[in-house]
Amino acid sequence: MMGKVDLVMWTKNGGKFLRQVFEQIERVIPEENINQRIVVDDHSKDETIRIAKDFNWQVYPNPAHGIASGANEALRHVQTEYFVSLEQDVILAEEWWEKIPMHMANQDVAVAQGIRLATHPTLKILDEYEYSRKGALFGASLDNNLIRTKIIRQLGGFPTKCSICVVYHLLDVIVRANYRWIIDKTVVSQHLRTDLKSYYRHAYLQYANCECHKSDLKVNMRLFLTSPLRSMHLAIAQKHPQLLYVYPRIRFNCLQGALNARNRSIQSIQSDR
Repeated sequence: MMGKVDLVMWTKNGGKFLRQVFEQIERVIPEENINQRIVVDDHSKDETIRIAKDFNWQVYPNPAHGIASGANEALRHVQTEYFVSLEQDVILAEEWWEKIPMHMANQDVAVAQGIRLATHPTLKILDEYEYSRKGALFGASLDNNLIRTKIIRQLGGFPTKCSICVVYHLLDVIVRANYRWIIDKTVVSQHLRTDLKSYYRHAYLQYANCECHKSDLKVNMRLFLTSPLRSMHLAIAQKHPQLLYVYPRIRFNCLQGALNARNRSIQSIQSDR
């Protein structure tokens, strides 16, 4: 039986959805199982900090910037055997607390989570398509996780190699250490994606700010060039014409971000000479 857990979240200008996210957390995770509520805020300029304090979360400043720094600062304050990692725009599944803790019965499990699907109907179809065709560990995230504190600390905390790809580097470290990361696809949380314009921007920034994607330029080019055909097949199968232009636009933004990252890298190398 699961005892008390600490709840952790790293935030940045998340005021738009934060109230409904906190309200759902309160409905899903029993009060008697909560030890601390910890927010590490990355210099928000909106009402994020005030809202967090209104819901009785302890707020700590991110000592630097980015997810890795915020996650490690949160980990520093964790007191419990397990902690729950949450995100400022994810509505936790109703059955999350009922199902996810059961996976921790095996001592080799470091992390257990559900999946999340976008709330925008077009992006939701794309999410479902990706989950249907990728492997068992596709969809690893840090937004609805139950984490075994001892293992994460033993492995050195959250990797700081890349501020964008923290979860993928953490997954790699955990698997290489012969621990397990469980993704329960029957537990579906909601990712609050309400408009395409902001998602296009998100897709660009994910690649533009990521050191790990510089070598993926050829892959991104191939995905962009094949995206019209793939989007046509998907639009027909799902009877959703909007996919005809949404998916190619997303792949274009990813490619544009990867090109930007590569150009910055080249300029940095040249300036060091």
